Amino acid sequence: MIAILQAMVFVAFLLFWGIASQTFADPFYISTPAAVFAKLATELVDPSFYRDLRVTALELAAGYAAGALGGIGTAVLFGRWPTLGRVFDPFFVAMNSIPRIALAPLLVIWFGIDLASKIVLAATLVYFITFFNALGGIRSVEQRLINIGHIVGASDWQIFRKIILPGSASWIMAGLRISLPFALIGVIVGEFVAAASGLGFRLNFYATSYNASGTMAMLIVMMVFMTLLNFSIVLVERWLLRWQPRDAAVPRNMA
Repeated sequence: MIAILQAMVFVAFLLFWGIASQTFADPFYISTPAAVFAKLATELVDPSFYRDLRVTALELAAGYAAGALGGIGTAVLFGRWPTLGRVFDPFFVAMNSIPRIALAPLLVIWFGIDLASKIVLAATLVYFITFFNALGGIRSVEQRLINIGHIVGASDWQIFRKIILPGSASWIMAGLRISLPFALIGVIVGEFVAAASGLGFRLNFYATSYNASGTMAMLIVMMVFMTLLNFSIVLVERWLLRWQPRDAAVPRNMA
């Protein structure tokens, strides 16, 4: 039933778009569904499109992995030594307040126009989201459970592996899921600033050429790409948290 309703919403959107482009909206600005899907079909048979897709996917994967691992690792470190966390908390809050998008030109100067600058920009966006979510999850674990672990003679590693990690898993997965689109944003913005390939470079080319059909086609590609990635991480989350009740799989303030 849900799938049928979703299909109806999609069809209604296409109808509204088609009617709008033929009546009160100028197709120069919004194109038409037929023109966009025709352009999309052209892109899908163009070998250079798959080269750009591969470049963006590589930058996204590397930036996401680096940011996620770094954020979770730092959160575990601060959770293990709370004093260290209290010392560095204000510095992390200050760094998180910096708009990373504004750093894109500086990152290009530091790392060049190749993959490295896009990977670093994506990683910085992912890092703080996963860090604060993971740290919040670790700090939310009930102290009485940890105390019980100490009473029964569990080591620090056993307490972390059996109590803290499972107790914060839903927070960590929420951070990983939320940060995924931000990784793509970082990559695309980096490719906008300076790149010779990638979906962002392709999108920027169409946008600056006033090609509405090409621009809309690239936006559809990015939406489909991110939807598939999000679906994949949801499946991973359900498998990792299969031991939890469904309503406990997402932190209440993240639902």
